Amino acid sequence: MQIEHSEFQDQLVRGLAHRMNNILTLFHGYVGLLLDNKNLDRGTVDGLGRIQDGAKAACHLIDRAHAIVRPTNVVWREVQLGDFVRMLRPTFDSLRGPNTRLVIDVAEGLPPVWADATRVKSAVFEIVRNALDATFATAGNITIDLRPEVPPPSFPAEPASWVAVRVTDDGPGIPADIRNRIFQPFFSTKRKPAATGLGLTVTAGIVSQHRGLLRYESQPGHTVFELLLPCRPEQA
Repeated sequence: MQIEHSEFQDQLVRGLAHRMNNILTLFHGYVGLLLDNKNLDRGTVDGLGRIQDGAKAACHLIDRAHAIVRPTNVVWREVQLGDFVRMLRPTFDSLRGPNTRLVIDVAEGLPPVWADATRVKSAVFEIVRNALDATFATAGNITIDLRPEVPPPSFPAEPASWVAVRVTDDGPGIPADIRNRIFQPFFSTKRKPAATGLGLTVTAGIVSQHRGLLRYESQPGHTVFELLLPCRPEQA
């Protein structure tokens, strides 16, 4: 899955995000001042609270949209994906269903990838969170498997060393009629109020910026998302 960017699109999103954040800051400030008034009736307080919640949700949406564009402050370094996944384990445990079993399997001697740590962590987290959502209501199983990988035939031969992150779950799977839409911006099957429909869009954009590959297969009871990232060429 590859997402093409143009400099014009990147500048447009950054500009809109900046202006919208300024507007939403005013919302937060003025609503906060109004809520300080102790003489307001309950209906007015509830209404102002909904406005404040809507402004917060809009800020979150803008942040997610902003993450799609090319970052201006990428910090490239060697990243040990296994360490990241282990550090995220407590967060994953807090999000999984009471009967969901989560297994993390990291190959020994796994080479580091060459990446921006914050953005790659976000991509891995998004894929795992989708698996957690898919199995939350069932006694499901999730496996996060990290292994060395060779590049697919359609990708450049350099670097020859890659790392694959495979997230497998035995949830209901992705319905066939929406599989061609899951990477589209703002498309979501989740009913959560905070769902933006940008999670996989952002993830695919991050992988593309790292010259990696994101692919998946799904059927009822078995879904696998695989994220492949290249290591440094000199480690090949």
